[in-house]
Amino acid sequence: PAPPARGALPTPRGERATGRRPREAAMSAVEGLVSDLKMLAAFETAADWREQKAMDGAFAAISWEDPVVKAALPEYLAASGSERAKVDYAFNAMVPRPPANIDGRQAVIHTWIKAR
Repeated sequence: PAPPARGALPTPRGERATGRRPREAAMSAVEGLVSDLKMLAAFETAADWREQKAMDGAFAAISWEDPVVKAALPEYLAASGSERAKVDYAFNAMVPRPPANIDGRQAVIHTWIKAR
């Protein structure tokens, strides 16, 4: 493939997995991230109130079937300490509280979002 034009943004890693153009892939990635962060907040709120049905609903609404995140998850888990620290730092800026010990699913959501 030809190199990107001067000043052009690099192709998001998800373009190959989704078949979408770069702008569409980037918008989809942002929308997916925002959606997952909303569901994380809903899950945490439900956990605080011990509302099992609401926790289940928020957990089910996470983007578990997103092929781009599925592909990125092993990369995140295999990343070196310094590369993983960069992702963790960015994630902690958005979600400053560590997962509570109420339900292990919260930690799973955190890992999924980090892979996103």
